[in-house]
Amino acid sequence: MARLALGLAQEALPCYAHPKSLHRFTCPHLAACVLVMIYLDKSYRDTEEWLLAMDAVCAALALRRVPDHRTFSRAVNRPRLRDLDAMRRALLADLPVTEDVIALDSTGYRRSQASAYY
Repeated sequence: MARLALGLAQEALPCYAHPKSLHRFTCPHLAACVLVMIYLDKSYRDTEEWLLAMDAVCAALALRRVPDHRTFSRAVNRPRLRDLDAMRRALLADLPVTEDVIALDSTGYRRSQASAYY
């Protein structure tokens, strides 16, 4: 999923936002991290900690070091929202959606007999 997010971001975004930027992270790398963050429904700090623990994901994203949570915050606001939304939609369209969990009511009560406060 991370490789797919990076590929989508590399197609949609320029390498750097400004020629005189610090060149620590490219725009596609940060956008791919943000797409992974949105896909996993994590906060900025949780994403930073998760990436620090996941060497395989960092290798898939070609990150030499993990961005700070403040960098993620700025990266969310940097690309235009419609570009980020288009990348998110393309990512979800390429990933297969499967459901493995079925929820059942095992209380044995009928809905008509249950208390409103139960």
